[in-house]
Amino acid sequence: MGGLGALSESDWRAALDFCDRSRLTLALRNRARAQMPHWVRERTDQDAGKNRVRLEKLREVYQAVEKQFAGRVEFLALKGYTQTALSGCNPDDRVHYDLDLYVPEENVLTARDLLLECGYESFSAMEDFPTDHLPALVCKTGWEWRGDFFDPEIPTSIELHFRFWNAAFQRLRAGGVEEWWDRRLVREIAGAQMPVLDPVDALGYTALHLLKHLLEGSAGAFHVYELALILERHADDEAFWRNWQDWHSSGLRGLEAVSFEVARAWFGCRMGATAEAAIDQLPAAVHSWFDTFAESPLTRQFRPQKNELWLHLSLLSSAGDRWSIARRRLFPARLPGPVDAIYLDESQMSFGRRWLKRVRYARHVVGRIGHHVAALPTTVSSGAFWWSRANGPGAEFWRFLGAASLYNFGLFIFVLLYNLHLLDLGYREDLLGVISGSSTIGSVLGTIPAAFLARRFGLRNSLLSCFALSACLTALRAVVVGRGPLIVLAFLFGLVFAVWAVLLAPMIAQSVPEKRRPAAFSIFFATMIGTGIAGGSIGGRLPLWVHGKQPALLISAGLVALAVWPAARLKAAAVMPAPGARVYPRGSFLLRFLMPFALWHLATGSFNPFFNAYFARLRFPVERIGLIFSGAQLTQVVTVLLAPLLIARSGLVSAIVWMMMATALGLAGLAAEPPGAAAALAYTAYVAFQWMSEPGMNTLLMNHVDERERSGASSLMYLVAFSAQALAAFGAGALLPRLGYGVVIGGAALLALASAGLLRALMGAPFAAFSMARRIFS
Repeated sequence: MGGLGALSESDWRAALDFCDRSRLTLALRNRARAQMPHWVRERTDQDAGKNRVRLEKLREVYQAVEKQFAGRVEFLALKGYTQTALSGCNPDDRVHYDLDLYVPEENVLTARDLLLECGYESFSAMEDFPTDHLPALVCKTGWEWRGDFFDPEIPTSIELHFRFWNAAFQRLRAGGVEEWWDRRLVREIAGAQMPVLDPVDALGYTALHLLKHLLEGSAGAFHVYELALILERHADDEAFWRNWQDWHSSGLRGLEAVSFEVARAWFGCRMGATAEAAIDQLPAAVHSWFDTFAESPLTRQFRPQKNELWLHLSLLSSAGDRWSIARRRLFPARLPGPVDAIYLDESQMSFGRRWLKRVRYARHVVGRIGHHVAALPTTVSSGAFWWSRANGPGAEFWRFLGAASLYNFGLFIFVLLYNLHLLDLGYREDLLGVISGSSTIGSVLGTIPAAFLARRFGLRNSLLSCFALSACLTALRAVVVGRGPLIVLAFLFGLVFAVWAVLLAPMIAQSVPEKRRPAAFSIFFATMIGTGIAGGSIGGRLPLWVHGKQPALLISAGLVALAVWPAARLKAAAVMPAPGARVYPRGSFLLRFLMPFALWHLATGSFNPFFNAYFARLRFPVERIGLIFSGAQLTQVVTVLLAPLLIARSGLVSAIVWMMMATALGLAGLAAEPPGAAAALAYTAYVAFQWMSEPGMNTLLMNHVDERERSGASSLMYLVAFSAQALAAFGAGALLPRLGYGVVIGGAALLALASAGLLRALMGAPFAAFSMARRIFS
């Protein structure tokens, strides 16, 4: 409150207007009266005086209703100044416009008829709008709205509630609320004995009432403020929270906790440890909503939006319920009339006033339609943003993906241009083969120390070192021209690149929760494929733009160096290895995983190095081979992104097995050496399903090893992969001239099929059951 003295008159008028609409004017007066300008104090003092008059009339209405119901209908008072006993406020300082009474459903029509006998009329226009109470009852006096929220002449309407929560309408069950009626008691409030809810249940009703308005987009600041006061007042009342824990079901406590979090987010109130624990147990999507949209109900009157819809959907478990709520909120079929219309009786109006009322109603309807239309694009866009935060891999993953994209983009350009640069220097294919082999040997040897480096220095620091060394080595390879140094630099680069290969799976596993890892790996591999497409396209033009291949290679080294910037923003691993801790995982799982994994890379490694030669043997021109390769890469992006859907539907192991079998079918098609488009289609299917299995294989490994052993598991995985690929390349290269492509690729198809069967046998349901039992009892 320290800065209120500096507010201008226009600021004060805007603040008062907001507080009037939010029923916070008297709360503002009580908390900041000393800092108000003289005219503001006078205005709020007048409002407080008129409010006391209104409350006195409200008490008279309550006494008349109590007399009318006596001996015929049992009821209890809800909301209003009954809340002051909970919040500790002075009843005269609470703004209240209607009388809310709860009557059991079997007696609510009797209560309505008794009020109709007293001259009340039902607001029939609200009969088709589902809510917790009958249409409001009011004595139509001809009063009209004149802009004064504290007008003592505003008639007091009565709302007869027959349920505490409308589970069918909100599609959210609040189990146990029917027991509140049995725990009711009589308390003295504002000088009168009133039947009310037990304080614990009254807190529950206050929370549910706020949640209802929050989900319907009509939450007022006073609703939240009053709940915050109640929570603050009972924060240290252990008996209160013990009863709350015992009396309210877990589902009910979860709904109440949503409102508790709103109160804490808006007003910073304290609450009991039990309530804080209930908030902590809310779904991750709900916490994500509060991180993104906690204040959006406050700004709704200034900017049309329905961000509360995403909170509602995150609380639902049924797809049918989500669709029903989304359709109703985004495309409402019916619009209620203006609230002040309930006080006007057309039979008592002149012709001109009746037409004025209809014009006002038409203007209201047009305004509401305009609001819904304007809110639609904002709501959809904000929902997409929230969904990505709630269901996406998370900020840590996106930072890692950005670093990986820069790193691989630079390397794709380098690999594309480096051999061409060496040919320009006068070297021949024999040296190119030696350099490539030297780099491969470095990668094989580098997988073992990579795990120790990751354990010794941490994943992030190892990644930063890898990026920095890669940038230096690529720059040196661009400028060094001697045969011996070129071979040594290639070997060193292979060593460093092995560190990157080993780190990528543990980095993703560390930054993403287990259930989101298939999607994260899919996004990662799809992005890397897309980066390769972009690197190939730009790399081919870059020498023309910078007048030479060597400058282009130095630029690629600079792109690799840029990867250090997003990588430096990654978090260090929270779990550090203990002295003497194991680097490599032990047990049967790793052996069960690596056996089909090795067979798989023997199969794919028998064809991948020779794909261009295969198409050349089929007499495809070079340009067409390039088009087939590019088209296959684009297909890979799509299939890799679809991998999580197949995994979610079929299960992790089953999905990998199906992908392996589809890959084997693609290899079988290539083994037939079909002509033209059929060969291109078989190759596209082969590479698409081959890469589609990568997210699942990485997820399977990372999910079954301890966090401290992930880098060791990854290094063993790549050691087996690189070794199997090298063995397959040597073997296939020796067999192709003798047996031909059909026989060799057919054998690769059989190996792929065998790897699928072996994975199913070693990782299927029996092993999964054993693994789960061991986790439970270990």
